[in-house]
Amino acid sequence: MISSEALNAAKNAYDIEAQCLVTMKDYFEEEAFSRAVELLSAAPRIGAAGSGHSGIICQHFAHLMCCIERPARFISPAEAVHGATGFLQQGDVMIFASRGGKTKELLPIVDICKAKGVKIITVTENMESPLALSAD
Repeated sequence: MISSEALNAAKNAYDIEAQCLVTMKDYFEEEAFSRAVELLSAAPRIGAAGSGHSGIICQHFAHLMCCIERPARFISPAEAVHGATGFLQQGDVMIFASRGGKTKELLPIVDICKAKGVKIITVTENMESPLALSAD
């Protein structure tokens, strides 16, 4: 049987997550969100890249897009500069997720996307970061 201490810790984790979701509504940028939805809905293909935990989120995002019949795939930052960006063509959208917006593995992929005419959406906390500033 699980201890009451472990059970309380699990319940507290849910309370913390719930409060984070409520708090995030204060940071919701309607204009940026609308633009991202427009870009995603018009994109023939969607790529997503991130490292670490952000990469796991991008993998899940790509899966969710496929579940609603939007062609999408996770592009590993390590593979992107070795040909994996061949999936992307002009008019497609690439999503980059990076908490600080300075992930060095992602920055060369931004340059590739810009050269190919791929639109960029960035998810980050740092609105002055290189990734944020490169976003469409």
